[in-house]
Amino acid sequence: MRHEIKKIAKITDELTTFFLKYHAKEMEIKLEEIDQGKIISLIAKQLDNIEEAIKNIKEHLSYERSIDMEEYYWKLADESECNDGLSLVGVMVDEASLDYSTEESFVYIELIRKHEMHCKNERR
Repeated sequence: MRHEIKKIAKITDELTTFFLKYHAKEMEIKLEEIDQGKIISLIAKQLDNIEEAIKNIKEHLSYERSIDMEEYYWKLADESECNDGLSLVGVMVDEASLDYSTEESFVYIELIRKHEMHCKNERR
């Protein structure tokens, strides 16, 4: 249980760090407990270079969850200066959805992380 809490904290930290790199003027993070796990949602507003941010999100959150990789690498999150942390988030969640508007300069991400007993390594 303790590791699960730390993993959720790492996920939210990586997302926050990512959007701060794009100078988001406003961010809201919401955590919601559901029967199967947790929903992590984040909205970031007024980003610099939003097109690049969206491209990076699409690329790095498209990986399938890998419990083996997650167990080995989750402690390394935020140790790198590149987008590797966002890639790690991708392998730590079961589902990821993205909504955005370049005109209104916002990005909304919703991640679902299932409890391991509910995880079948299937997603997207």
